[in-house]
Amino acid sequence: MKLLHVTDLHANRRWFKWVADYAEKYDVVAYTGDFFNIFCDESLGPQVRWITDWANALPRPLLWCSGNHDVESSVAPVLSGRWTAALPGARVFSKSGHAEVMELAFAQVGWRGTIPQRRADSIVLAHAPPAGSFAATAKGGGMDAGDMNLGDALRSSSSPPWLVLCGHIHHPARWVDRVGDVNIVLSERHLDHSFVVRLARVCPRKACFLRGSVESSGLSACGAL
Repeated sequence: MKLLHVTDLHANRRWFKWVADYAEKYDVVAYTGDFFNIFCDESLGPQVRWITDWANALPRPLLWCSGNHDVESSVAPVLSGRWTAALPGARVFSKSGHAEVMELAFAQVGWRGTIPQRRADSIVLAHAPPAGSFAATAKGGGMDAGDMNLGDALRSSSSPPWLVLCGHIHHPARWVDRVGDVNIVLSERHLDHSFVVRLARVCPRKACFLRGSVESSGLSACGAL
């Protein structure tokens, strides 16, 4: 499987268009949260509508999890989470938070969501990196903004997943890290008019992380974390 992992695009239309234009080159698009930007001038109602249209028009399957900007708002339907029911892939994950796509197992961890039972050789989509990893700390130091429950679950599991794809930290100390035997990968994404994505060619217990870049967007992105 050739998987395109993107995250934290925060309603930047140029970046969403890039994903739509290049999605056909991959088997699956994995989006690990923060579709919206609650700090931008554009209200959440229009963001819900055009991002839902974008997701449904993608030429490849979309697997996703929610981020803090996608659920922490008093605006309906964001507050209730109803908007996610219209996204493709909404019914791919079972009530247990697991899915199987192209013979690979995935698990979904939304913002402050429950941690699914761990399964060996699975791929976890999580918004926040596991706490205690370098991926959960901003470059130059600062507080650990990772998911404590996810970090504890990975360290205590006898059958941990082999890969966690995540986001949330825009300038982490490390883009790739390990927690025990688990690989942690953030899709590179910056707020300085540029966007970089990591591509993972996924095979159980083996991955090649290829770094690709996108030309300057020409748009200023609102700071969001």
